[in-house]
Amino acid sequence: MKSLIALPLAALMLVSAQVSASCLYINESYTGIIPPKTAITAHGPFKITSANGCSGAGIDATVSTGGVGRAPEIYIEQDVGSSWNRVSFSIGNNASYSGAFGNYRVVLNNDDAVSKSYSGAVRYGR
Repeated sequence: MKSLIALPLAALMLVSAQVSASCLYINESYTGIIPPKTAITAHGPFKITSANGCSGAGIDATVSTGGVGRAPEIYIEQDVGSSWNRVSFSIGNNASYSGAFGNYRVVLNNDDAVSKSYSGAVRYGR
């Protein structure tokens, strides 16, 4: 009896692994200079859909500063009609989001009184 239950569960796990494995991931980098006391869109907007086998939006973004000092704050925003809503917060130099399909962008915020050069990368399923 237990083998009758285990076999369908194993098949379901295999199919689930194949679906998530077929999701096409895009890796892109970005660089620039962010003015003092300014928030900018560092990357995007970009659209995440189910067209390439993804089961939902998955975004990982990083940033580092090109000079001395701390990196700008990084976060991810989602387009919700006529406005952008923050869906992640910085954890060090990283931001991540996992959720619904939609349009997203990576935002950097420089709270310091001097301009900063930055570089970063984003990985997302598309």
